Amino acid sequence: MTDSKTPDDDLRIEDLPPIEPPSAGFIVQLFIVPLLIVSVVFGVYVLFAKMASSEADWRQLVTDVRSENPHIRWRAALGLSQLLEADRQRELKAVDGPSAPPRTPLATNRDIATALGDLYGKLIQSTTPTEDETKQIEFLSKAIGLLDVDDVTIPVLRKGMSPDAIPEVRKHSSTGLAMIIGRKHELGAPTTDEELVQQILDMSREPSPLVRHQATYLLGLIASPTALDRARELLNDGNEITRINAAVALARNQSLDGMPTFLDLLHDAREWQLNPSQVVTQEEEQQYFERTLMLSNAITAIGRLKSQLSPQQHQEFIQALDKLTSHSEDKVLHSLATQLQLELQEQPN
Repeated sequence: MTDSKTPDDDLRIEDLPPIEPPSAGFIVQLFIVPLLIVSVVFGVYVLFAKMASSEADWRQLVTDVRSENPHIRWRAALGLSQLLEADRQRELKAVDGPSAPPRTPLATNRDIATALGDLYGKLIQSTTPTEDETKQIEFLSKAIGLLDVDDVTIPVLRKGMSPDAIPEVRKHSSTGLAMIIGRKHELGAPTTDEELVQQILDMSREPSPLVRHQATYLLGLIASPTALDRARELLNDGNEITRINAAVALARNQSLDGMPTFLDLLHDAREWQLNPSQVVTQEEEQQYFERTLMLSNAITAIGRLKSQLSPQQHQEFIQALDKLTSHSEDKVLHSLATQLQLELQEQPN
C-alpha cells in the first residue's frame, strides 16, 4: 500500500514567503483613521446636541431652584452655577469664533438671576444658619457674583451687607459684590451707584475689622475720588489687613500712595514663619491664610506699578523681598516674590 501525497506535502517551511509585521501605515489605516472619523462625528453630534439643549437645561434648572425639595433645589443651584461658569469661560476664550452668530451670555439672563437672587434672599434671613446653610450662602454669593443683571443681584447682595445681617452673610455678600463691580472696573466702567458707594463708605467706618477691611477692598473697585480719599485715610488704620487693602485699592487705581505700607509689610514678614508644614491649630491656619493673602496681593500690586517706582524704591523692594525669595517655604509666595524681584532688577533706573 502506497502513501498518497498531495502537492503541499513537498512544500517546506523555507519555501514559504517570510512573515512580516504590519507596518505603521497599515495600522493607522486599519484602526486609527476610522477611530478618528468616529470621534469627530461623535464630537460634532455632542456639540450640536449640547447647543440645542442648553436653553432647556437652564430653564429646567431655574424651575428646579424653586422646588420645595431641598435636594432638587440645591442640585439645580449647583447646575446653574456650573452653566454660568462654563458660559463665561466660553466668552473669555471666544470658543465660537468671530464668524459664529451672536449669542446672549447666560450671565445676563434675568430668569437665572431672579431664581438665584430669591433663593439667596431667603437664605440670608436666618440669624443662626447651620453649617450646611453657611456653605450654601458662600456658594450662592459667588454664583450671583457671576451674573450681570445689576438691578436684580446688587440689591440682594446689599441687603446681605447691611448691619442687620450676621458677619458670615456680610462677608460672603461683599465677596459676591466684589466679583460684580470688579468686572466693571476691569472694563473701565466702575460703578456710579451713589447709594452703593455710600453704603461701602459707611462700612469702612464700622468698628468691626472684618467689615472694615472688606469695605476697604471694595473702595478700590469703585474708583471715585471720595472712595480713594477714604482709602488714603485707611492707610493709617489700626488693622493690618485694612491697611494693606487700602494700599491695594490705591495701586489698582495707579496711585503710589500705598507703597510705604507695602514696604512695611515686607519688613514685618521677615519675622514671620511662612512654612505651611508648621501650621497646626485652626488659629495658626487663619493667621497663615491672612498673611500669605496680604503678601501675594501686595506683590501683585507692586508689580502693577513697578515702572512708576523711583530707583530708590526699586532697591528698597528688591532688598525687602530677600526673605521671601531665599527663605520662604511657601512655594507660591516664593515664586511671586522671585518674579517681582527679577522684574525690578531689570527695570531701567
